[in-house]
Amino acid sequence: MNKQLIVGLLVVAACGKKGGSADSVTKADADAVNALIPAEMKGKLEFEAATIEDGMGRHPTKYSVVAPKGWKKGFMPGSLEPADSDNFGSQTMGKTSFKVGSNCDGSCEKKDWAAVVEKVYYNQFTSGQVTGKVIKDDKRPTGRTLVFQMEPKTEQQGAGVTMTSGEKKIQIITTWWTDGATKHYVCQAELGEPAFGLAAAFEKACSKVAVDD
Repeated sequence: MNKQLIVGLLVVAACGKKGGSADSVTKADADAVNALIPAEMKGKLEFEAATIEDGMGRHPTKYSVVAPKGWKKGFMPGSLEPADSDNFGSQTMGKTSFKVGSNCDGSCEKKDWAAVVEKVYYNQFTSGQVTGKVIKDDKRPTGRTLVFQMEPKTEQQGAGVTMTSGEKKIQIITTWWTDGATKHYVCQAELGEPAFGLAAAFEKACSKVAVDD
């Protein structure tokens, strides 16, 4: 095999490695996510290999994902939410949703994406702007994953008056990009309190996203 052919094969292989995973997700990927569902949540949710479109423009981006089985399209492009109206048995303890997409943060050109995602997604949680605690903050050369537990905010509104705002929920945000890229990708999961036990499974699901541009 000559050198030109070897180089050509390497280029083709590299172009296939998009998003958070090298190839389209498989049943094995879904099995790995399902293995993280705790016993008390078994039967309430199952993950499967699926495809999500972001619905943007004439040529929407397709994402190969490990997604919750039976969930419906959400209001936002690229999002899914539980098909049942009671949302894991509660209408009052926070919505649960899953979303994938991309972002240029303005013009689509080469940028310092680590700085961009810090500003767009993470700073509000790590700087104390949002009440709660960081459970995990994993920074990688071309990606980052944050797991944050939000807590209701309590404020004193005068003598003897206390106001509470916000909900208790878990935010999972995974971003990734390639060197020299003109945009970055993101997978987000928001878990209401009844679904807190699914945090590890959704974090794993967000690590298994492949992008078909």
